[in-house]
Amino acid sequence: MIRAKSIYKPKEDEDGTRILITRFYPRGVRKDHFDQWLRELAPSKDLLKGYKAGTINEKQFTAMFLDQIKASEESQNTIRALCEISRNTNVTLLCYERDGDFCHRHILHDIISNQMASQEMLARPF
Repeated sequence: MIRAKSIYKPKEDEDGTRILITRFYPRGVRKDHFDQWLRELAPSKDLLKGYKAGTINEKQFTAMFLDQIKASEESQNTIRALCEISRNTNVTLLCYERDGDFCHRHILHDIISNQMASQEMLARPF
C-alpha cells in the first residue's frame, strides 16, 4: 500500500518504508526519520521556486510536474519500483508540506496508485 504524509508527522508502524521525496533537505529532520531519500521524485528547483513565489498555481504546477516526471527515465523507473515494493509492504511518501496543504507527494501517490490498479486489472482473467 502506498501512503503520503508530512515528514514532520511522527513515525507509525503502518508507515512501512518511509521515503523522502524532496529536492532540499527539510529543516530539523534527523536522518533516522526516513529510510530513503529519492530526489528524482521531487519537483525541479525552478518549478518549486515558481510555485512558492506564486507565479505558478496548483493546476499549472501539477501539469508541469507531470511533464517533468514523464520526461525523466529515472523518475519512471523509480515509480515502477515503488509500485512493486508497495504490493508487498507499506510505503509512505514524505515531504515537508504540512498535511492538508497542496503537495507533489499527493500527485505521486495518485500516479503510483493508478499504475498499481491498472496493472492489477491487466493481470485479472477476463
